Amino acid sequence: MNDIVIFTLEIITCLTISGAVIYVLNPLLNDVLTETCGTQKRALFWVRFTDIMLLISPLLMVIFFTHTGESNAPSSLIIFKDTLFRSLLGEFIGLAIICLLYTSDAADDAM
Repeated sequence: MNDIVIFTLEIITCLTISGAVIYVLNPLLNDVLTETCGTQKRALFWVRFTDIMLLISPLLMVIFFTHTGESNAPSSLIIFKDTLFRSLLGEFIGLAIICLLYTSDAADDAM
């Protein structure tokens, strides 16, 4: 496969997974954060921050560990499998960081 096609497919796969996670989380996150933050504007900031983190984190993983440009690039199936793994790992890391931010903020509010 052409390097540009492989790289494009890796990016599209990553953004599709990120978009699905954001689509599922946004309505619930907005309600929880409005309650936690006290105002809609504060909650909206954190919702947008979360959206950006959930896009950037997996994208960095996919771009950094891409198979594009390798002289002995693996088969298309292995590239797709690796892209899925890196995208999901990036989502996990992004969600873990966001969870730490929210829980530390909630702990500060409780004191």
